[in-house]
Amino acid sequence: TPGAERLNELLPLLQGKKVALIVNQTALVGETFLADTLLHTGVKIKKIFAPEHGFRGKADAGEKVSDSIDSKTGLPVISVYGKKKKPSASDLADVDVVVFDIQDVGARFYTFISSLHYLMEACAENHKELIVLDRPNPNGWYVDGPVLKKEFQSFVGVDPVPVVYCLTIG
Repeated sequence: TPGAERLNELLPLLQGKKVALIVNQTALVGETFLADTLLHTGVKIKKIFAPEHGFRGKADAGEKVSDSIDSKTGLPVISVYGKKKKPSASDLADVDVVVFDIQDVGARFYTFISSLHYLMEACAENHKELIVLDRPNPNGWYVDGPVLKKEFQSFVGVDPVPVVYCLTIG
């Protein structure tokens, strides 16, 4: 069961807190976006951080994602795929906890694991709680390719893992 669908365990962790999300179109509870579900339950979402492809998954691969306002929720959407790769101290100043929920296929060059890497750094630097909601990896049976060497580190390969690393993003 994906973490987002375990609302009985998630909601108590968010009650009374100011929440930010880093999510995309894969962050679903049933067929509803996690952000929409949480808002419906009364969670105080302050903002959404958008990875590659944007919050609702409308941007093409590699396309710049800009800051915006989500038309459905009215929430500010801050890009972490463009000018900056991680939330700044000011981005996190008005939140208590950040929730990460993005499906991943376990390929090092997909940017979602890099976004999580930089989000973990930002939360640690700014003393913010981070909740990673895990989802199954459709390639969870398969490991292949060399481990990334430090001299080749970039946003499409930030951690020393194989090309296909078989694990969930959590």
